[in-house]
Amino acid sequence: GADNYIIHKSRKVERWLEENPKFRLLFLPMYSPWLNPIERQWLSLHETITRNHQCRYMWQLLKQVAQFMNAASLFPGNQQGLAKVER
Repeated sequence: GADNYIIHKSRKVERWLEENPKFRLLFLPMYSPWLNPIERQWLSLHETITRNHQCRYMWQLLKQVAQFMNAASLFPGNQQGLAKVER
């Protein structure tokens, strides 16, 4: 599912979907974060890492975020989960 963020409706996304027909965007109802699994991931990240962190430097915080995302990912190390999309 996809939220209704405008980038998901851009011409570039439409072209990519046309070139990759095995993918479809299913738009979720507005104001329904409980239907979008990634929203739960962001909430968990915020509650465990970014809220009230004690990092002195940004690189420390980014390292903790990366460790969290790797541990919580269905595809650790980004081996299979995300394809790089040209900008």
